Amino acid sequence: MYEPKRRSTANHPVTHVICFVRECKAMKKRSVDVATSTKLLVKAGIAVALLASTVCQMACASDTTGKPTLPNRSPFPPQIQLQVPYAPTAFPAEDGEHLLYELYITNFEDAPITLDHVDVIDSNQADRPPLATFAGHSLNEIVRKAGTDDIMDISNVAKPVNINAGSTVVLFLSVTQPPKTSMPKQVVQRLALTNGDVVQGAPVGTQNTRLKVLAPPVEGTHWIADDGPSNASDNHHRRGIFIVDGRMTDSRRFAVDWKQVEQGMPYHGDVHADRSYYAYDKPVFAVASATVVYVRDGLPDNPPGHNRDFHPALPVTFDNTGGNTIVLDLGDGQFAHYYHLKAGSIQVKNGQSVQVGEVIAHIGASGDAREPHLHFEVTTEVPLLAGEGIPYVIDHFQVIGGAGHTLGPRKNETPLDGMLVDFGKGRSRN
Repeated sequence: MYEPKRRSTANHPVTHVICFVRECKAMKKRSVDVATSTKLLVKAGIAVALLASTVCQMACASDTTGKPTLPNRSPFPPQIQLQVPYAPTAFPAEDGEHLLYELYITNFEDAPITLDHVDVIDSNQADRPPLATFAGHSLNEIVRKAGTDDIMDISNVAKPVNINAGSTVVLFLSVTQPPKTSMPKQVVQRLALTNGDVVQGAPVGTQNTRLKVLAPPVEGTHWIADDGPSNASDNHHRRGIFIVDGRMTDSRRFAVDWKQVEQGMPYHGDVHADRSYYAYDKPVFAVASATVVYVRDGLPDNPPGHNRDFHPALPVTFDNTGGNTIVLDLGDGQFAHYYHLKAGSIQVKNGQSVQVGEVIAHIGASGDAREPHLHFEVTTEVPLLAGEGIPYVIDHFQVIGGAGHTLGPRKNETPLDGMLVDFGKGRSRN
């Protein structure tokens, strides 16, 4: 029986309870860095980062009467928890190096707080301009409140980002470094509240997994990377947080729905017929020489349809949402997932070794698929939605279209959301 490898302790949640220094006139409103330390507790193969100690330093000036200059400010640090549940890894794409990760903010105060803006800074160069700043509408676009279905607001009107007492919000963070500029080895998240307080977390590493160089999962031209890696507010993969076994994960963080199009359309003819779609029944290939660790077959294809027109062949459940599935063990605790495959097309078995470029199945519309496409992702676990989505690069492809994308060949890069791609024939395949 296959037994997944233990995950590295480097990638497990580190929780930072923030003690910060209140800004004072005598300090010219400059915050004082806070020293924190964490202790790793390893139990049952799972690394849990626990807060070992928190050191708080507070300073405040008084006027000539001896009264504090900030009489309405609490003498205690705000009880705000910052957590990066899965440390990110920078990946190369057309416009430089990218980071995509999440910051969880929990307000343990007995009153609401309001975010003014959020900075991501280089931990070793905190005095330099931030690597990224989110404020106003750009802050609204990356916030999701626990207990809501989606992001806080996608309108063009900026709204206050309030975090009620006892509430948690998720910030979907994105950092891009321009070409020929490396991503810092560590970044820090700095929150500015509307009351003037500044809350800063501990450094987070940016090189936490090994970037796998993979072959394309499909071949030919006019493949669009639908909802591929990006921080767009309407990207359902990027916002794909799911709780499995009591733990929040985002297995779809770097997922792509590969759809084939002609003249911008994924089909020709009857919109409700699978065979009208260019991607349907196209071969799917092993992205690396690997071992098959999971196979599921036998689920029927759905008739295409979106929203109210979606009438799946079977009721969609958590168990069958991926449809017919293949999972490959890529090594180093990384697994390639292929979903929504055509029933009866799977050509591999559990435990089988496959070679890069080998045909392993054909594209279908099984499971929770609204139209024929290949959902492809790399995660840290075998089970559906249980792992953390991790970045990878594809060894070769040609960008031939896509709004805002630069046309031309790519080598060892990650295809981004909306890219129209020509994979060619690639290497020799079965």
